[in-house]
Amino acid sequence: MLTMATGNSNFQPKTDVRSYLILKADAQEALKLAEDRWTGKETPTYIKIENLDLNEVGEFTQLYNRCFLAAPDPFCALTPDEAKKLDPEGIFVAKMAGTLVGFIACFVEKKEDSNYGEITGIGVHPARRRRGIATALIKRATTYFLKSGVEEVYCEVFEENTPSLLLVMTYGFKQIGRRNIPINTVSAKDETSDLPGGKIMRRLGLRPRTGCETCRDI
Repeated sequence: MLTMATGNSNFQPKTDVRSYLILKADAQEALKLAEDRWTGKETPTYIKIENLDLNEVGEFTQLYNRCFLAAPDPFCALTPDEAKKLDPEGIFVAKMAGTLVGFIACFVEKKEDSNYGEITGIGVHPARRRRGIATALIKRATTYFLKSGVEEVYCEVFEENTPSLLLVMTYGFKQIGRRNIPINTVSAKDETSDLPGGKIMRRLGLRPRTGCETCRDI
C-alpha cells in the first residue's frame, strides 16, 4: 500500500530481506484525527488539494521521483509514460502557488462482502515538509474514502522509514501484518498475499520488469 516518502536518503540494506509493515485504520477515526490536528489553528490557505491532472504528468513524475530519492524506501523511478496509466480519480496533489509539492494515491477495492481503501503512495517535496501538507492530503484522502463507502483504510510502510511510520500512526493506523521480500528476488511470494497491500508501481502491475532486478522498487 503506502510507500511513504518522508525519510532520510542514503539507505543501504543491511539484511537479506526487505520488510514492509501493513497497517490499518478506521476511516472515520483517521479523518477526525486529521481535523483535530488543526484544532485552534487556521488551516493553511496556501495549500490547495486537487485531483491529478494528467496534463501535469511531467511535473507529477518529477515530484514523485524527488520525494522518493529523499526517502529510505526501495523504489524505481517513475516515467511519464507510466504515470499516464494512473487513474487520476483517487490521486490528489497538493499545490503551493500553482506548483506541485505533494501527492497521495488512493484506491478503493470493492468486494462482495465489503469495500476497503488503500493508500498506495504519499509524498511531500523535501523542501516543503512540516507545513501541514501531509495532513491536508490525508484529510482529503479519508474524505474520498468515506464518500466511496469505505470504512477501513490500509497502507504499507517500509519498516526502516521511521518518520513515515510515526506519521501514519498519528492518524490511527495500527500494524496488522508484514510483507517480507528477499533483496535479490523480485517475484517471491510474500507471507501476506491475502492482505491488501501494494505501492503505486506494484499496484499497477508495473513491477517487477525486465532489467529492474537491481532497482529499489519491489
